[in-house]
Amino acid sequence: MIVNCSVLGARDLVPDPELRPVRGQHVVVTNPGLTEFFSEETGLSPDLLCFYPHGDTVVLGGTAIDGEGNLAPDDKAAADILVRWAEVEPRLAQARLLEHRIGARPTRATVRVEEDLWEDGTLVVHNYGHGGAGVTLSWGCAEETRDLLSA
Repeated sequence: MIVNCSVLGARDLVPDPELRPVRGQHVVVTNPGLTEFFSEETGLSPDLLCFYPHGDTVVLGGTAIDGEGNLAPDDKAAADILVRWAEVEPRLAQARLLEHRIGARPTRATVRVEEDLWEDGTLVVHNYGHGGAGVTLSWGCAEETRDLLSA
C-alpha cells in the first residue's frame, strides 16, 4: 500500500494536470495589543482579510493568487496587506513588519481522496489538493484514507 500525499508534487508524480498552486502570502508584524483573531470571507478575491495574534506578533493575511507558485516575498503585496489592515484596524497602522510567510497551496477543483489499484496489485490512496483548507479538512480526509486502506 502507498498513501500519496505529495501535494504539488502529484502534478508530475501521478500525473495530475488538475492540480495547481495558489500562492499565499501573509506578513508577520509587531502586535499593538490585539488578543482576538479575525477572518472575513472575501469570496473569489485574491486579497484575504484575516489576522491571528500570537503574543508579541500578529500574522496578517494576505493573498491567494491562483496558478502562481513563486515563493519569493512580494514587497508590493506585503505593503498592500499592511494598507488594508491599517484601514480595518487602525492600531495596526504603526505595526512593524517582521517577516513574510509564503506558501503554495496545492489546489484542485475537488480534493482528491481516492484509491488507485496499480497493475502490479499495489493499492495507492491519493490524498491531496486541499488548497488553503488543509488543516480544516485533514481529520475527515485522514479518516476516509484509513477507510480506503482498510477495505
